[in-house]
Amino acid sequence: MATSSARTALTRTRPLPVRKSLVYEQHLALLTASPLLLFLRPTDFTAHEYKSLRSSLPPGFSLTHLRPGLLPAVLRHPAVASAALPTSHLDSASHLKGPLALVSGDQGTPLHPPTLKKLLAVLQTFSHSPSRNDPPVDAKAPAPEKKERLDLLSAVVDGRAMGKAETGKVGDLPELDVLRAQIVGLLSMPGSRIVGVLGQRGGEVGRALEGFKKGLEGGEASV
Repeated sequence: MATSSARTALTRTRPLPVRKSLVYEQHLALLTASPLLLFLRPTDFTAHEYKSLRSSLPPGFSLTHLRPGLLPAVLRHPAVASAALPTSHLDSASHLKGPLALVSGDQGTPLHPPTLKKLLAVLQTFSHSPSRNDPPVDAKAPAPEKKERLDLLSAVVDGRAMGKAETGKVGDLPELDVLRAQIVGLLSMPGSRIVGVLGQRGGEVGRALEGFKKGLEGGEASV
């Protein structure tokens, strides 16, 4: 029994083969260096389609096939914790079973919402493209439901885990410079306008309280 346990422990601590070790280091670098990670579930894509997809991505972004079996070991690396990468969704069956691909930005690539929106549009176009394995279309039959050939499972945007819908909302935001300008414009609003807005709101609250008071007085009088 002790011998069996010792062998099990030895197997778990044995170094990875050279090729698998290189893939492990690649996965670790991808997960900890980019502010944007898009995890995808590809189905029946040909080598030509992958080549076309890679060439259609915005500059600074790449597509990599991940090995789900290596993910649990990669997620336990101290560098993942140091990068504050959320891992609960990655260490689940949705990401550990079946093919898995990752779209990530090169190290130093800035994250801009319009770029994310363009990236999502490219992925959606390829996801809805017809497959060679699809049966012939019958003109008389109702149109078949479109299947996601490149399904977005989840995303990590600037250290925050997101689903498909939330990722799309981030892509709809304006440029960061535009957001900064809007905030500066709000802060530079003349003080008299701010006081006027606050005074108007204060008057509305006062009138509401006065009406509430009269309602209570009327109720007491009727009693």
